[in-house]
Parts: sequence; C-alpha cells; structure tokens
Amino acid sequence: MGTKPWYKAKPDLLDKETKSLDNVGISYELDSHLDSQNILKINLVIESTNPAFNLAGLVEPIRLEAIYPDNYPYFRPEVIAPDLDLPRHQNPFGKQLCLLPRPSQHWEPEWTLADLLKEQLSKVLSKGAIIDPGILAADPDEQAEPASDYYETSPHPILFDSSPYDHIETPTKELNFLGKFSVGIPGQTRFPSRMAVLESYDSSGHLTYQLPNNLKKHFPISFNGLLLRLKKRPPHGNASQDYQWLKKLVGAQNTVTSLNRQPKQIGQDLYLNCIVGLNFPEEIEPGKYGLGWLFLVVTTTMVQHPNSSKKKPARIPLEEAYYYKVARLSTEDLQIRVPKLAALPQKKVAMVGLGALGAPVALELARNQVGQLRIMDFDVVEPATTVRWPLGLAASGLFKTEAIKSFIDEHYPRTDTITYNHRIGGIRGVVRSESEKVRTEQQIMDDLLTEADLLFDATAEPGINHYLSSLARDRSIPYVSMYATPGAWGGLVMRVVPGKTEGCWMCLQYHKWTNRHLIPVKDNSGDIQAAGCGDLTFTGASFDLQNVALTGVRLVITTLLSGVDGGYPDTDWDVGILKLMDGEATVIAPTWETQSLVKHPDCPYCKDE
Repeated sequence: MGTKPWYKAKPDLLDKETKSLDNVGISYELDSHLDSQNILKINLVIESTNPAFNLAGLVEPIRLEAIYPDNYPYFRPEVIAPDLDLPRHQNPFGKQLCLLPRPSQHWEPEWTLADLLKEQLSKVLSKGAIIDPGILAADPDEQAEPASDYYETSPHPILFDSSPYDHIETPTKELNFLGKFSVGIPGQTRFPSRMAVLESYDSSGHLTYQLPNNLKKHFPISFNGLLLRLKKRPPHGNASQDYQWLKKLVGAQNTVTSLNRQPKQIGQDLYLNCIVGLNFPEEIEPGKYGLGWLFLVVTTTMVQHPNSSKKKPARIPLEEAYYYKVARLSTEDLQIRVPKLAALPQKKVAMVGLGALGAPVALELARNQVGQLRIMDFDVVEPATTVRWPLGLAASGLFKTEAIKSFIDEHYPRTDTITYNHRIGGIRGVVRSESEKVRTEQQIMDDLLTEADLLFDATAEPGINHYLSSLARDRSIPYVSMYATPGAWGGLVMRVVPGKTEGCWMCLQYHKWTNRHLIPVKDNSGDIQAAGCGDLTFTGASFDLQNVALTGVRLVITTLLSGVDGGYPDTDWDVGILKLMDGEATVIAPTWETQSLVKHPDCPYCKDE
C-alpha cells in the first residue's frame, strides 16, 4: 500500500462508496483540490423529494460535504451541512452533523457513507430541531451538548476550581464582572502552554480559591486577569474574532475595567497581553442549562518582518489569541467520577508499613481522596527495590514516609498526609541530658491512632501484626492486614471490625494451624538475600503483588464506608486467600477464596468472650 491514501490503494472500496451513493439517488462530486493532498472529500446534494430519505417538510435540497478519515473504513466520515443551522446535533461553527454518538463502536466498518446517511440523516434533522427541555430530558438517547465543547481550543486546559462562581445568579445584562484571578505559567514556555489559576477573588475582592502550594512550583510566572459572565456564549467560535468582539462589549459598559494589561515577557520574543475567564450558560444535562467556562488568552510574538534583510533585520509584533478549556478540580468534579466514595474525605486511616504492598495502598487511598493518611515506616528507598516499589529512582535515599508524602502532597493534595519515621519494637537510645526529649513508643502509637477510623497493617511481620491488632482491639478500631508469599505466588488479606467480626487476628493464626488451606501458596526458594543487606527479602514482581495490594484497598474502603448511604458496598467476608500459581509453578488466573473470620476455641483473646 505504501504511502497511497486508502481510496487510491483500494479503488474497489471507493467504487463501493460511489455506487452506494448512486443507488440511493444522491448527487455527488469528488473534491479535486483536497484530492491533491490525498484527502477524500465528496460534495453531495440530496433532493428533498428523494424517496430513500424521509425529508418531509423540507423544500430545498440539502447540501452536504463528507470528509473521509485516513484510516477509512475503520472510522466514520465526517459530514458537514454548511447551510443548516440546527439548535442541536450540529457544531454551530464548523457545521458538522452529529450523526452518531462519539465512541467508535457506533460505526460499523462495513457501512458506506450512503448507509450512514440513509439510517441517520432524517433522525438528526428531526431531533436536532427539538429544544423542549421536557422532551430532551425524557429521551434516553440524548446527551448534553455543552457549547464550550465546540470551540477550537488549546490542547492544554487551564487548571481552575470554578465552584465559587457556579451558583451565582444568571445575569440579565450582556456582561457582568465576577472577579479577578492570577494565572501561573511554566517558565520559558511557548504558547499554547498549560496554565493554572493560582488564586481567584470575587467581585468584592475576597479570596475564593488558592492552588495548593506543591502545585504552584510548576507555574512560576504569574499574570492577572478578569473573570466575566456573559449572557450568551461568544458568537464566533474563533478566539481572535471573539477577542475583538469582547473588547467592544467591555468598552460599551462601565462596570468592568479594561481588558488591557501591561504585557509580560514570558519567553524569548513572547509576551502575554491578556487573559480573561469567560463564564456563560451551556447545557449540562439534556434540556438543562448550567454554566460553562472558556479562557481567552492573547499573546504577542516578535517576528521578523517579511521584507527585512539579514543585514538590517526588522521585527514586528504578531498578535495571536487562543481559547482554553477549563480542567475543573473542585471536590464535586473529582467525586462525580467516584460517587460511592463521597464520604471518604471524612475518614482518617493510620497505616504501618510502606513496602511493595503498603506504598501502593497509600497512593490508592490518597488517589481516592481519603481525608487523612498517617503513614509509619523506618526504612529508606533503595534503588534496587524500585522494580516493585511505586516510585522510581528519583526517590532513592529518601525515607519511604517522606517520599510517599511528597508525592501525595503534589498529586493528591486533598489528602492530609502525616509521617512517622519509627521502627516498631526498636530499643530507644539512652537519654544523656535533661534537655533531650525522646518519645516512648506508646506515645508515638497514641499519636498515630488517636481518632483514627482504621488501622492498616502492611508490615508482613507476625510479631508486629500481633501487637498492632491488639492495639486496634483495645481501641475498638477496625484492623486490616495483608501480606504476600515468597515468589509472589499468593497472598492473604484480612480484617477485624469491632462488634461485627466474630474472630480476631490471633483466631486466624490458630485456624491456620489446623486448616492448611488458609495458608497461601508460596515459592519455597523465593527468599533471597541481596548483596550488602543483612535481612532476607523475597522475590516477586510488582504486577503480581498488585493483586494483593488492590484487594487490601478494597477491604479498607468497604470497611470504612460500611453503612454509609450510597457508599461503597460492604463485603460478606473477612479473610481472602490469593493464589497466582499452582503447586507446579504454573501461572494461573488470580483466584481468591474468601470466608468469614470466626472465633477459634483456643484463642487466648476470644475463648472466654
């Protein structure tokens, strides 16, 4: 096939297309101008009386333009109706018709353009004219068509928490002043570039939002702008044209200061002139309107004059305007994707152990916005362990607690992360002066567990498991524990919920002694000792260990949110045993066996209860 476009490499496919158009009586002409660019565009005319189409009510013929993708027929052609102006199911600027929903599975590769038009055109013409909110809301096939989605925008959105402005009364005037903001830009950037709103203020000058400090370092250059609310969306869909329109609109009234700002140099020969946030009504659900956002950014680049010589170069300013979409980062925008976790930001989790299992759990809990995470470990990140630890070589030499906290603070700042660099069971050093203060382990554990909603144990050490499970029992805190076996052939997760789980961690140990299937399978040669290391470690790949870690996360979440209306559903089991290999070291699909944790008659903690 070489570099030939599909319709020249496969002329039979183009012949199929044209014959199918002939068969349904559509007049057409291939666009020779785009053919020179190896793009197939077909101009079409469908008469209103064409019996193959239900175009009742139309008098004039419909003129269409179809542009085929390079990888046709795997993906659909784009159909443009330049003379139509439908209120729905048509891009108001580019005039593309929404003949099918966007996901690619709605297009069948065996279809032709004629098949698509015959099946969908009359439906789009009919449905695209409907504006009644009740009819739109009642149609299960409808979806919202936000106006901001139709504008040609930068590939980089602006990070912005718009929630302080989303409930202000819809304006009656053409233009309203909402407030001011400061935007951050990466150093020595080129436009269009990613940006973030550093802080915003309402119309009275009160602070409404600040970007978390750990994110601000990525946007060292700041520039001030205005937030404006429009009665209607910007009319042109082109940033340069809409900027000129907006300047006239601003100049015609006296409630907003000028859009002009002192240009700021942000790169070689590059200046930022203006940035304004535009808020306007748009559809958020079928037939229901809310508020949408676009940011308009204007820059000037000094470029060489086309008539200047190398000996006497002259430079002239080139003004360019860009539209930016908003990357919303309010709590509501985050939680809409995980509605069953809405109560998680109110929860506090204490966890001990940040190894190859515990560290991924910490990141998952933060990713899902647990309110507070108290993490305890004593170890540092070794370069060799990064093959199965979630952070890479850049974290080497850091305390695991500090590496995880730094990552969470930057990437998931809604989780408050508190670190404890402490080795449980260690011997305290001797205090050599009265001024020296060393906290006891009891004091440290009190600090770790006070008001915690759950204790998560990823130490994989039975002695520490015993101690931590006892602390949790004494404080009536739910306890979740997990470990993986040598070779990562299997693993175990378990929980004890006070007042709900019948048995305890020690009960499980007694059950293991009498019921061997509760012991997960292991590689008997899976323990190793690395050079220079005084302790044994185990073999096992991160992708196998993730099976244990993620099930541990689910057990934590389901325990924390048990009983919460609309929350993540609870499990009916307390112990899960994972098998990834059979006894002959053959890889099998991950298999979990689960059961409730019941009392063991010999358990010293539970036998008399």
